Amino acid sequence: MQLKNILVSALFICAILPAQAVYWEPEIPVPGGNITIYYNTLEGTLPDNTSPVYIHLGYNGWQETDDYAMTFEPALGNGWWSYNYTVPEIAETVDFVFTDLDGNWDNNGGIGVDWHISLNYYWTPFNPGANDIATIVLNNVQQGGHIAWKVDAGAGYLLPIESYRPAGSFEEDGWLMSPLQLNRDTYQLQLGPFNLGEQVVQSIKFRIKWDDGNWDTGDNGQIINYDIYFDYTPQDGDPYVFYISPAEGAEISGDVELSVVGDAVEVAYYVQGDFAGDAFSSPFSVTWTPPETLFGDVTIVARALGSNDRVTFLFRHIYLSFSIIHEPVPEGTDDGLTVTGNDILITLYAPAKDYVTVLGSWNQNNPAGELMKLSGDTLWWYQTTLPDGNYTYQFNVEGLRRIADPWSKDVQWTDPAGGWESGYYEDALTNFAVGAGEYNWNDAQFTRPEQRDVVVYETHVGDFKGVPGEIGNYQDIIDKLDEGYFDDLGITALELMPVNEFEGANSWGYNPSFYMAPESAYGTPDELRQLVDTAHQHQIAVLLDVVFNHMWGSAPLFLLYQPVGSWDYQDHDYINDPYFHDQESPWGYKLQHWSPRTRKYCDDALMTWVQEYHFDGFRFDHTAGIGWDSEGNWGATHYGNMLNAYDSTLIIIAEEDNSWQINHTDFDAGWDYSYFHMLNSNLLEINDSGHSWGDMYDLGNHLSASSQGYWDYTGPLNYFESHDEGRIIYEATHYQGMTLETALAKSELGAKILFTSQGTPMLYHGQEFGQNGTSHSGGNIIPQPLQWYLLNNQSGAELFDVYARLIALRRNYEVLRSSALEIKSQSSTNKTIVYWRMSSPEEVIVAANFGDSSNNVDIEFPHPGTWYDYLNGGEHLVEGNWLYNFDIPPGSAFIFLNEIPDFSNITPGDVNLDGLVDILDIVTIVDFIINGPMPSGDIFSAADLNGDNAIDIIDIVMLVAQIIG
Repeated sequence: MQLKNILVSALFICAILPAQAVYWEPEIPVPGGNITIYYNTLEGTLPDNTSPVYIHLGYNGWQETDDYAMTFEPALGNGWWSYNYTVPEIAETVDFVFTDLDGNWDNNGGIGVDWHISLNYYWTPFNPGANDIATIVLNNVQQGGHIAWKVDAGAGYLLPIESYRPAGSFEEDGWLMSPLQLNRDTYQLQLGPFNLGEQVVQSIKFRIKWDDGNWDTGDNGQIINYDIYFDYTPQDGDPYVFYISPAEGAEISGDVELSVVGDAVEVAYYVQGDFAGDAFSSPFSVTWTPPETLFGDVTIVARALGSNDRVTFLFRHIYLSFSIIHEPVPEGTDDGLTVTGNDILITLYAPAKDYVTVLGSWNQNNPAGELMKLSGDTLWWYQTTLPDGNYTYQFNVEGLRRIADPWSKDVQWTDPAGGWESGYYEDALTNFAVGAGEYNWNDAQFTRPEQRDVVVYETHVGDFKGVPGEIGNYQDIIDKLDEGYFDDLGITALELMPVNEFEGANSWGYNPSFYMAPESAYGTPDELRQLVDTAHQHQIAVLLDVVFNHMWGSAPLFLLYQPVGSWDYQDHDYINDPYFHDQESPWGYKLQHWSPRTRKYCDDALMTWVQEYHFDGFRFDHTAGIGWDSEGNWGATHYGNMLNAYDSTLIIIAEEDNSWQINHTDFDAGWDYSYFHMLNSNLLEINDSGHSWGDMYDLGNHLSASSQGYWDYTGPLNYFESHDEGRIIYEATHYQGMTLETALAKSELGAKILFTSQGTPMLYHGQEFGQNGTSHSGGNIIPQPLQWYLLNNQSGAELFDVYARLIALRRNYEVLRSSALEIKSQSSTNKTIVYWRMSSPEEVIVAANFGDSSNNVDIEFPHPGTWYDYLNGGEHLVEGNWLYNFDIPPGSAFIFLNEIPDFSNITPGDVNLDGLVDILDIVTIVDFIINGPMPSGDIFSAADLNGDNAIDIIDIVMLVAQIIG
């Protein structure tokens, strides 16, 4: 058996602790003084070869925060960097984390954990040992309270054992609460000594809860945690002992002699906190029989007690041999977790691994987990029976690291010490239930829109709530759906930016760690199902943005073959890894889509969202990075083909301006970057990516899908705001110096062109009421909560009305969802254009002026008569087919119709909007009354037969009478 993760020490005594990544001098700094902070890239979580290293530092809860370049310190050893900081006089805490300014962070475990050095609070000794009492001292405080604390003894942060608990302590929300004692003018708490083999503490994490019930926080309201790290190096007066058996790193099979010599009066041995025997004379020898549940890398702790009652801890690392059961997996087994009644089956495809175990919430008495069986040489599997309830599990891969299941459908990813969303991969647990009922869907009456009817509304769940400092959730969107907001706007498809589980709670989602689990910061899986279900009840499709080019470093699929301590893609085990590509990616770690296992993983993810969440299609991020295959077997081509073969009504969109691939695959549309840059240049009056302000021939070419190379007139997905681009209001006012009034007019002008162009139109949330801001700051993505209050302003409400009326025109006028298009005049000199969208009896004439001054334009009409100004009201009498010298103000457009439109199109009683009034409509009304929620918009109007603004039994009676005549 190959030895794994053997720790070899040159010393006869070695600490159980990993080498410390961070320390500072002086240990107790003072306001106005200097402090030098040291960081080691080899021991921290930044890539080992990071250079330079930056410290992200502030004070008093991240005030006046900035990034500072650290100084390389080779004299201290490999990987060390330092930064000297002058502490402000008003500082009470110094707050810091580390970064490479390239998206990688070491934040000590997550938001709220970070590193915080208190200038009023300290503990002594700074690194306590086995015989020390650690005293926590709080100066300059106005009240007492409790220290809330946990300990890490090698298995994550847990409550301390009873023997370590001070008098008066009690448990609260997973913390031990120990009362502070007043000592003159300071509050103190004494902890320790921590000298028992049952729990050899590596570190203490603590926070402060005051008597008034409030937590001690920084100025930003963040609860501050502090860390005390232990040092078990023997001191004067401690027993002098050393191991003679077993050898460091020895591979053990069967019984083993544990033996120490020295001047102790007793040596007791512990493994994983369990007593293994003791002896009372040198050599202090016992024979230990390892339990069957223990294997792989194991640390033996020898607790030596001296005649003076002082304690020395010695640590010996060995490797316990084991045997793997080779047995075929049950027939029909699939990847991940399968729950059948009370039987569970867990599998992991992981070639070239010595062993894998399952660490479940049901088998915690096995610290290393239960060994999985091996089917063939690739598929590990585990089977057991569990009673009804909720459970979690991880995989222990060769004792090197613990990861959640890459096929997880639900992930619990919180910091065990703080309870907040974590970014540390070993905090992620696969969550599942046994005996739980399935979600009850209510969308049987929903029909997906055809591609020509699709109007996309791109939204980010976290920003949707619109409250600065708060992260939105699925329920926020459900509430807007139930309010009828989207019915009023008229969109037909919600596109959710990625909601796959990612690190922490605040992200755009393009750093995926799990492909099949919804982000838990946004809500539960059933709440996401409810979002889709509710949208369907409003006849709105829901699309999901999926990120298949790359995965993040915390992804368990990546960690399966990445060496511990390295984040360099070049160190990856590509020989045995069936999932990842050896090419560098600017955003994460690149997947190999010409691998059958990668293809299956992505197929399973897509089918999960379609079958288990009823998603109606996908927007594939960066398809150029996924790759295309002319044979149709691999890459983006395969995913499009696979989805289309499963259900041809699914809506499949590529984030790529590549008409050839859209034409030759089963993708329905592709993001038209060129359209964006063309319209952006004309709206902002700039040159943008080869497009010039006022080039009306360029604009005319982009009105037509065929001119952009698309075979289908719905092929280009057109937009002028998206998550990747600036807000038109912000860009116009912030960079171009336009007034807000002018910027709002530019948004109107862009919308008029967007909704009268060929292609598939898309909005970015908030665009419809003039969202003004940016998500980009100094190269970093920042939250941009939606400014819903703009709808209460006249300008925001008026802009919303324009967007809603344009969408209504497009949805109700067949010609705007057809290939009919004729450009009648273009003038790059005057920056004006006139075009027709006509197919009898529908006639739409658009005349636009992109110039910065008024222009008189001769507008040709197909025939004389009265023409109606759709958005502004009023009518124009056209004689002889021409409207001469028509004044078009700067940055505006007119839409003329040959008749006044009536968009009611509501048949009383046709509640499910299927074109028929029948028994299904009765069933639908009954369901509204019994189960709710009450509909809005056209559905409400069709159901409210007596017009009393309520849906009740009277409407059912009237509907029955209508059906039977």
